[in-house]
Amino acid sequence: MLAGFFAAGMLLAYLLGKVVHGVWATLANKDWFSRALPALSAVGDDDKTTYGMVVGGVVALVVVLRAFRNPELRAWSDDVAAELAKVKWPTKKEVTNATFVVIATTTVATLYLALLDRFWAFVTNIVYGDGS
Repeated sequence: MLAGFFAAGMLLAYLLGKVVHGVWATLANKDWFSRALPALSAVGDDDKTTYGMVVGGVVALVVVLRAFRNPELRAWSDDVAAELAKVKWPTKKEVTNATFVVIATTTVATLYLALLDRFWAFVTNIVYGDGS
């Protein structure tokens, strides 16, 4: 469960960092922004990426901590973890056998449809001729 919160936080930090960088880079190209905030518009693109990721990380940390401390969300995530613990996951041998069954069935169905297509092409060629 903690890994889920951590992964959500990392994803949120990355996405927010990209959004902050994108908005900042777009605004830095506007004349009104350059006049109003010359120091912010003069920041280099690499530094914008770094600062954007830091801001995104801080915002994501606050959001994830608030979500982690929410009792309803914690109870829900505990219930999900408990249900996932009850799942009977297949063994490696079962997955391998099922994969071979799927491959064999797909091969047989493909061959059947290819032969059926050739047969109907032969029949329609007899009925309608070769088209010339």
